[in-house]
Amino acid sequence: MVFTASHKFYADEVLNYLDPSGELIHHRLYRDHCFQTEDGVYIKDLRIIRNRSLKDIVIVDNAVYSFGFQLENGIPIIPFYNNKDDEELLHLINYISTLAYFEDLREQNAKAF
Repeated sequence: MVFTASHKFYADEVLNYLDPSGELIHHRLYRDHCFQTEDGVYIKDLRIIRNRSLKDIVIVDNAVYSFGFQLENGIPIIPFYNNKDDEELLHLINYISTLAYFEDLREQNAKAF
């Protein structure tokens, strides 16, 4: 599942490029699924995902405020700016792989972040 604060028309272009056959991304949530604050900030409220327990969901984002309603589910990342030496994705893959060993991933996130 992808939950983005981007507009649908933009996000679909990127997601269709990344997963043209639709094998990997089964559900898409967009900006209109976010909560907008009075300051115009978009927050992704994971409670709208009704068929999954919060103990099993992570949200990866470079803007911590975007998972402000469920900080314990968030994995903060450093933004990517075309740096050929960037290894953040490798670190993220390693970390997410370890979450499979926890009954409630929020407990591990609380320790790690």
